[in-house]
Amino acid sequence: MKLTEALWMTLASILTGLTLSCFSLVKAPWNAILSLLAILIVMFYFRKNERRGLRIGFVVFSVLYYILFIFILSTYLYVRGLV
Repeated sequence: MKLTEALWMTLASILTGLTLSCFSLVKAPWNAILSLLAILIVMFYFRKNERRGLRIGFVVFSVLYYILFIFILSTYLYVRGLV
């Protein structure tokens, strides 16, 4: 794996994880817009990278970033008293 491939995978995974975590916390119609944005990021990344290993790594890291961001955002909202 080259450095540029690793950086693209990291950036795309972070963006996908962040949009999916925001998707689970906001109400309609914003969650529809965020889900479409996440789908566009995934389509862009999968078109750019054809290798199976990069795609599997992207999915795994997106899920890990989703869990991390949902924990951070939920903790922030709880501390602020917004939940």
